Amino acid sequence: MLGKGVGVMGLLRFEMKKIWRQKKLVWLLLVVVLGVGGVFYQNYSEREAMKERALETIRPYSEEVDALYHFYKEREYREELDDAMRQQQEHIAELGTIFFRWKGAIHNADWGKIPAIEQDFLKSVELLEVAEAGFGSLYGLEREKAIQKNDWLLKHELPYVDDEYPISPALVLKRISNLLLSVGGILFLVLFFGNVVTSEKEQQTWLTLKTQPIAKWKRIVAKYTGVLIVLCVFLLIVLSIGLLIPYAFGKQAWNFTYPQLIQSGGAFTFISTSAYLARLFLLFFCAGTLIFSFIMLLSTQFRSSFAVLVLTGFVGAVGFSTTLLNEGMQTIWNPFHLLNITTIVSETVDGSFWLFPMAAVCWTLLLLAAAIVMPEEERGLFGASDMKKPFDKGRTRHVLEAWNSALFEWRKLKRQGLFRQSIIVLGLFAVIGYFLLGQISLKKEAEYIEGLDESIALYKDIVIPDYERQLDTLDIEKAEAEKSGDEAMIMYYEDVALHHRETMLAYFQEILANSEMGKIAYEKQDWQSFYRYQLFNNRQSSGEFTNKYVHWEIGQRSYVMLEASKAEKEWLMKHKVQPIISGDEIPTIYESWHDKEMKKWHVEKNRKVDNSGLFSLYLYMDNYVYFIPVLLLLFVTGAGFAGEKGKRPTIQTLQKQPIAVRSLFFGKVITAIIVGISGLVGIFAFVLLVSTLFNRFGDWYYPIFHYNSKKVVEAEGYTGMRAFEGGFDFMPLGEYVLSGVALSVCIFLFLIALTHVLGLFIPRAFAVYSLVMLISGVGYFLSVKLGDFAQFSPFTYLDIGRILNGEVATVLNNPGVTVLNGCLVLLGMTILLTGIGYVLLGFRTRVFSKVSKTVPASTI
Repeated sequence: MLGKGVGVMGLLRFEMKKIWRQKKLVWLLLVVVLGVGGVFYQNYSEREAMKERALETIRPYSEEVDALYHFYKEREYREELDDAMRQQQEHIAELGTIFFRWKGAIHNADWGKIPAIEQDFLKSVELLEVAEAGFGSLYGLEREKAIQKNDWLLKHELPYVDDEYPISPALVLKRISNLLLSVGGILFLVLFFGNVVTSEKEQQTWLTLKTQPIAKWKRIVAKYTGVLIVLCVFLLIVLSIGLLIPYAFGKQAWNFTYPQLIQSGGAFTFISTSAYLARLFLLFFCAGTLIFSFIMLLSTQFRSSFAVLVLTGFVGAVGFSTTLLNEGMQTIWNPFHLLNITTIVSETVDGSFWLFPMAAVCWTLLLLAAAIVMPEEERGLFGASDMKKPFDKGRTRHVLEAWNSALFEWRKLKRQGLFRQSIIVLGLFAVIGYFLLGQISLKKEAEYIEGLDESIALYKDIVIPDYERQLDTLDIEKAEAEKSGDEAMIMYYEDVALHHRETMLAYFQEILANSEMGKIAYEKQDWQSFYRYQLFNNRQSSGEFTNKYVHWEIGQRSYVMLEASKAEKEWLMKHKVQPIISGDEIPTIYESWHDKEMKKWHVEKNRKVDNSGLFSLYLYMDNYVYFIPVLLLLFVTGAGFAGEKGKRPTIQTLQKQPIAVRSLFFGKVITAIIVGISGLVGIFAFVLLVSTLFNRFGDWYYPIFHYNSKKVVEAEGYTGMRAFEGGFDFMPLGEYVLSGVALSVCIFLFLIALTHVLGLFIPRAFAVYSLVMLISGVGYFLSVKLGDFAQFSPFTYLDIGRILNGEVATVLNNPGVTVLNGCLVLLGMTILLTGIGYVLLGFRTRVFSKVSKTVPASTI
């Protein structure tokens, strides 16, 4: 008991003891260890392929040097080299020598020599440009970044490092920090410690604290300070584990001075890894203080943990999404923008970064002041009341069978009101999601048409008039050559220059005509013509319209992407489907973008977004949104026996009733399954209904790209399409959505069975949910390592989007990873886990009242 005159420090010590006894810090430590261990293991297992990745990095440069070398050799053979071209040829030969040294250093794993070799390469490229020759694979901003990074490496005497799969301590810490110290990490901490006040209200211990001579502000400050200490402990765990594991097993230098790129548009700079980590840790701490101050405010107004957590998630998700969609809202003083932690750290080039922590402190103090000043309330979410109505309006029934137990569980769930509140929240998410998707869709369509207009203006006002002027000039120059009697120049003008300019003019006129056709087709909504315009672009990208003056190479793209993009337009024309206007290409896993920013730009440019019914559900499946209803309904229905225990164990009352243990267990499972599936399918149907009413149902036959694994492509009778890297085909959007809904239902059933079985042994619902999340994460990580046996693991199918599009099966080269097998495995595991619970409870064949005489309630 707290005595009279207890200060903030005394309350804080009392609070920290409670947090320590709850053992949540152990869960934090376990999650961080598994996260760091998983990232390090993945990077360490890829170390043997470091040479191949290093060679792939320089491949575009090497290929261009080879092409230029043969170009100048051919001109030399024809005796067409002038003095400038001979000087350019010398620089190309020098570059060839440099690449010979560079590849030798890579093959010998002499990573310390590579920065000096790269410096020679960059200087030679600069000399090549001085000699009036270009180097297309490295120019402009990308070359400036390469020069500055190379200067940094040489200045600090650093070796070449595999940026994609690093194993040095500082770089592993940076990689894991980007994962854990993000919005996901904050959500994780909120789920663990967001109920520090409301849990006291639910257990009635908050009333006890209020009866003590302790000022309100002291209670709130003590609770809040305890959470801040937990934040610091979490950061300390991430820092120590993130360094110790790679240091112990990687045996590489710390690399804290390794350069990290900070870029925003055309402005960029490099900072050390230690400075990057300092920024990231500081901003995460500030964002955490802001979120928990908001939670403190809500906790003084609401009585249940569920209401506070749901409102926090709802407000945060809506504000964060709206901020991402509106660049004007991405300001320092917008609290939701502060949650975009990694983006702020990696894109704030100027000195304004330090204003973000200041803004977070201001918002935190404001919210804390509001929490202290505002009178405490005991509100319920959406008007829920503490006054519970009697079961079934006061009518009683003798509970004997499992079905009656299920009815009993449903009445309890109904009285608690959590299911109704969850459905309302999910419904609001669906409505807001519709309008957000609509906003994104309109924005992407406007950007696409703007790009089309710019292309038309470029060819119409600049490129084509320039070539027409060149032809006019050529006529004048030819006339002068004829007047002077220079036969060689006359022949050059007729055989070379005239043909070149006429060919290029016709080439660009064809591009312009196609672009104008596309614009007219868009305005008239003539989608067949619009698809022909896009198909022309895809064929041009594939090199089908090249001539002796237009060179084509695959570059960092893939043949699968090029062929699939063309096949998609042919499918759309065949099925007469309304377009979703975005980029013309289909990004795949086969592209080899060396620049992460370029890859990100290409994916975003070609990402299709629409708020029609079917496509909204597709986006929910593809972007992991399905986890929101699955996890929320799991939280509402999946506690099992663990929900009957705790500080106010209702299981003791159940023990006194003539109810068989297995009947109660099956009642809980049946209720969770029926309620959960109804809610899950219902929210998907509601998304479809809202989108259909306000927009349209969607096109059933809209094509969704599907990977085919190597074994499928090589099998006899394969009917899909092939490209150099692999096979593919398309599946109708409607079929994709139905498969996704079926798989999400099976995932929910599996998780329900898992939570109920764990609830037989674990007395706390929080521990059950945490363990389920942990088992699922570790299970998924291990499942993708199983190769030919991955299809037998239920955790393989948690990533619905990558299962439906065949990516997991293709990466693992395991054609057994399919939606049908996933549903069968998940349903089989659900039945098996339920059977395990039945067998375990079979050892207690007596009624609860008899069991309670020999077995403590906490072990049931």
